[in-house]
Amino acid sequence: MSDQPSTALTVAAIKFKWQNDDRTYDYFVPSGLELAPGDKVIVETKRGETTVEVVEIKTQSDKAEKHILRRAEPVEPVATDATQPAEDWNF
Repeated sequence: MSDQPSTALTVAAIKFKWQNDDRTYDYFVPSGLELAPGDKVIVETKRGETTVEVVEIKTQSDKAEKHILRRAEPVEPVATDATQPAEDWNF
C-alpha cells in the first residue's frame, strides 16, 4: 500500500453528436483542465479521436476509464475577402 494521498479526478459526462438518446459516457478530466457543460473536447474512441460535448461535470464515477485528451479548438468562421470587387451583373 502507498502512503501517498490519492488525488480525486473530476469526471466529465460527454455525449457523442450522433447519439439520439440521453446516454452519456464518463471520461476523466486531466488535471488543470477547467471544463463546463457545453464545452467541446477531444476523446479517444475505438475508431480514433473525435469531438464531443460535455453535458455534465461530476465528482466521481465508477464507469470512467479513459481521459479526455484536450479541449477542442473553436472553429473559426470563414472570412470573406471584402477587398475583392463584387461581380457586376448589371448589363
